[in-house]
Amino acid sequence: MTSLRQIFYARKKEKNMYTFYEYPKCSTCRKAKAELNQLGLDVKSINIKENPPSAQFLKELLAGSDLELKKFFNTSGQSYRSLGLKDKLPTLSLDEAVELLASDGMLIKRPILIKDGKVLQVGYRTPYQDLNL
Repeated sequence: MTSLRQIFYARKKEKNMYTFYEYPKCSTCRKAKAELNQLGLDVKSINIKENPPSAQFLKELLAGSDLELKKFFNTSGQSYRSLGLKDKLPTLSLDEAVELLASDGMLIKRPILIKDGKVLQVGYRTPYQDLNL
């Protein structure tokens, strides 16, 4: 039987945990993950191709960030190009765009670092140590 103390500490640990959406074969994701490990952060890694975030979760991330929708798209990816999204994206509604992202994790810019439901960074242009995690 799980005690209240165990539940409390499990939730506390989860709250202090970072969520890291990655594509394990991506060299940029591997580099970013190595930095997170070097910083000693507690990270839950999720394979973005196998388990893309839901449309609802993506909407919540967008609402809680100051990033524009296009920043969440992997504009240099094969899926983005093959679907012709460069021309289509401006005409999509928010619902259509997040449904599209949720349907194919390879459309999503990676890696994504999240803590407590807030996006800390999409992509890996700024080293994580510079974000004062």
